[in-house]
Amino acid sequence: MDLRTLICLPLLIAIVTPTDVAADDAQSHPTLIAKVRPSVMTIRVQGRDGDPMGIGTGFVIDDEGLIATNFHVINEGRPFTVETAEGQQLRVLAVEASDVTRDLAIIRVDPGSAELPALEFADDAATQQGIRVLAFGNPLGLRNSVVEGIVSARREVEGREMLQLAMPIEPGNSGGPLVDLKGRVHGIINMKSSIDDNLGFAIPVTQLVALKDNPNPVTLDRWVRIGRINDDRWTPVMGSRWQQRGGRIVALGAGNGFGGRSLLLSKRDVPKRPFEIAVMVRLDDESGAAGLAFHSDGQNKHYAFYPSAGRMRLTCFRGASVYSWDILKEVQTEHYLPGQWNQLKVRVEDDKILCYVNGRLVIESDDAQITQGRVGLAKFRDTEPEFSGFQLGAVLDTPVLSEDAEKTLARLDPAALPLDSIGSDQIRQLGTSSDLASRELTRRAIELERQAKRMHQLADDIRRAETVDRLSRLDDIDDDERLLIGSLLIAKLDSPDLDVQAYRERIDEMADEILAGLDADASATDIRDAMHRYLFQENGFHGSRSEYYHAANSHLNRVIDDREGLPITMSVLYIELGRRLGIKVVGVALPGHFVAKHVIDDEQEQLIDVFERGKLLSQDDAAGIVAMHAGRGLRESDLQAPTDIEILTRILNNLIGVAGRQNDGEAMLRYCDAIVGVNPDQHRYRMMRAQLRGMTGRIHLALEDVQTLLRNDPPGLDRDATERLRDALIDRL
Repeated sequence: MDLRTLICLPLLIAIVTPTDVAADDAQSHPTLIAKVRPSVMTIRVQGRDGDPMGIGTGFVIDDEGLIATNFHVINEGRPFTVETAEGQQLRVLAVEASDVTRDLAIIRVDPGSAELPALEFADDAATQQGIRVLAFGNPLGLRNSVVEGIVSARREVEGREMLQLAMPIEPGNSGGPLVDLKGRVHGIINMKSSIDDNLGFAIPVTQLVALKDNPNPVTLDRWVRIGRINDDRWTPVMGSRWQQRGGRIVALGAGNGFGGRSLLLSKRDVPKRPFEIAVMVRLDDESGAAGLAFHSDGQNKHYAFYPSAGRMRLTCFRGASVYSWDILKEVQTEHYLPGQWNQLKVRVEDDKILCYVNGRLVIESDDAQITQGRVGLAKFRDTEPEFSGFQLGAVLDTPVLSEDAEKTLARLDPAALPLDSIGSDQIRQLGTSSDLASRELTRRAIELERQAKRMHQLADDIRRAETVDRLSRLDDIDDDERLLIGSLLIAKLDSPDLDVQAYRERIDEMADEILAGLDADASATDIRDAMHRYLFQENGFHGSRSEYYHAANSHLNRVIDDREGLPITMSVLYIELGRRLGIKVVGVALPGHFVAKHVIDDEQEQLIDVFERGKLLSQDDAAGIVAMHAGRGLRESDLQAPTDIEILTRILNNLIGVAGRQNDGEAMLRYCDAIVGVNPDQHRYRMMRAQLRGMTGRIHLALEDVQTLLRNDPPGLDRDATERLRDALIDRL
């Protein structure tokens, strides 16, 4: 099931005629409601200016003050309050645990004088199809509401196990408990279907149990700063929740300007004319609109260039009301790619405004109603767009197709099919051939679909070509930057828009925050202790357990953003912070479990398990890890620091394993491209890439690898197997 068909709002469930349960197992509804209600909390989220922004639900899972809810209810980086059913506000201490992928969060509050009765969790086996359940929450802001329905199925929704519910769900119920007629929690209300009002979903309670058992606490003051917009660089105008993660900016929720308008204005000085601004933008909903703003007075007056309903539009906003807006030009253009990242650029000259999409001029205007002001980003309606790579300058570099590229693309340009010219007479003529003509057209359509698939593959190959090339030239990078840049380039394979420089700067900022709390004469162990407080106590970094084999755990940007990852990527972050703080930290590639080593001096070394929140390890601990994963004793070589290339290769091998479990040949090929780039002389990786290229239909590219292997004939190559692969590939040409 595709989550795009679902509205990710708090939900509830439809009243049906469910299968009954044994009378002695159930409680009367009034008795059950009275029992559960004291455990149900109201969560109110505040906007940037302290105004109410949303309402959701939570419930008590520990009488010492743990409240479960959805991650999207508390919204990363926003202040929020927790109230009891009687309206008593509880002091929030921390976000005890969070998992953005599973949309779960656990809040720790100070109970004070309030009694917080914890709800009992149901056994997973008890969550059977057809059981009667009640959902508690605050639908549409109506507090302390209850609705009845049934569990209609267990279903996988975009890789997540969910409980499908038959009951009406409304905004405000997100995070509420789904309980049976004995008051036991089976799930956490999570989302509403856009297909049917009486269809909803809940997260199985077993996923909440796993999160509770592996907390990653973040104090509230630290939580409200996560993902915040840098106030030194940006000024939000007219609401919306503007957040920043690495080099990407996201606008959440409608602005409070007419039509949901909201701006994020840059604090950079605007050059004299001519000047240019540019940004990459992607809309989550093409019925919305988002793009560039310029000549802004900081309030309601400005120009904006943006896509709206698939068309490009230049508008002059002269005030707050729609009656003061002038749509100067609106065009349909093939150069805008719906649902994809698109580069928007505006050039402001003395007498005209030039607007570009993906390097193509699409709008030109001589309008001069507003002649100066600030520049930035704009969004409209309920779309939640993403922005990256904002630029401002007198002249911006704009990539253009080379002459050779133009020639290659011209060879691939399919001839236009005159399908619209076929009229009734031609259809009748074709119909005289019985279904032969129909089958021939179907054959041609299948061939076009095959070519379209190869075109998409080619676009993907080109998109990652520069990243793979940079990985192949890591030796040109300074030693103290190679591991960090290489790790971020690996992540860029799956996120081509990733801003490598932004994450380098984010690690610098993290190091500066740690340094700010250190004395000038701090020792190496003092610095290490400060790193541990910052990472594991204040910011909740932790090893990923519930989704250990998720690809995001191998992406350093996601480790920084989500504060969880694999042992090796957590260790890479730890190594990079140590380097910036002036202590020597290296990696140790124990079999099956990567750890870090703090080299204090020539005689002192300390092993550290970053995955386990910085646990200090003895040699006996290391020996235990080796025995568990490799079934042998600890060797001196196990404790030697691997090279940067060896670390990056291990990360890529992890990703290949993840993709292999998912039978994702395209992803395996992406990582194999990179592993060949960093290990060009290791023939086993080139052979693997040849096989993957052949499996995915890239026959000529596969033959290139095979011919290279046969020509170089490296030691250890199985020449007979390589020649058989060559012959099989030639047969497919």
